[in-house]
Amino acid sequence: MTTILAVDTSTEACSVALQIGGECIAKYSEEPRSHSRLLMPMVQQVLAEAQIKVNQLDVIGVSIGPGSFTGLRIGFAAVQGMAYGADIPVVPLSTLKLMVATYSRQQVEIVANHKSGEIITLLDARMSEFNMGRYKIIENSQIKALQSDQLVSAEQVVALISSAKAEAIIGDAGNLLALSPELTDSYTHIYPNALDILPMAKQQFDEGLAVSIETVDLVYLRGTEAWKKRKRLREEVK
Repeated sequence: MTTILAVDTSTEACSVALQIGGECIAKYSEEPRSHSRLLMPMVQQVLAEAQIKVNQLDVIGVSIGPGSFTGLRIGFAAVQGMAYGADIPVVPLSTLKLMVATYSRQQVEIVANHKSGEIITLLDARMSEFNMGRYKIIENSQIKALQSDQLVSAEQVVALISSAKAEAIIGDAGNLLALSPELTDSYTHIYPNALDILPMAKQQFDEGLAVSIETVDLVYLRGTEAWKKRKRLREEVK
């Protein structure tokens, strides 16, 4: 019986999920800029409900980006502490891939009717840029990446969507719809949910693909220098 903890703090949503065998316990909240306050109490709640301790976990699944610089660091620091302290392997997952898994679970009937189509995942990266993933759901509900996640301009997103004829556009598209209202009909706003990390983490753990936390890096796509520059500018304005 595999015991898995999952953590996602990559967007404005903060979520934690725990699986013990066939039982799942999950917590989810959409409170922007509250991850540092919410995350560890959520972890403690799911562990307490399951009546287990951190050292009884077999593996921890965590989204590693792209996404919010601050949010990702909060989640990753928590996972680092647990993984180091109890010598637990981890399964790192793309935030954009995770959003496809969340969409697939929440829109199961739509996905069942369009399994051959491409799903474009977007996260607003500010400065008229987007973190973008291109995915496809294949047999047994597996999620296949059609290319590596990348940082693109709004113009590139619109051009690619037009050429790819994607069946679904999901995620947090920011002001893209205001610029291109024709995309509204195929767009679904969605945040990732740690609940959907569980099956992917279990599969990779069962296949022996979990890794040491020491080998994992966060994926920002845009360099941290841009984030530091924006932070300095905000501080100067105050």
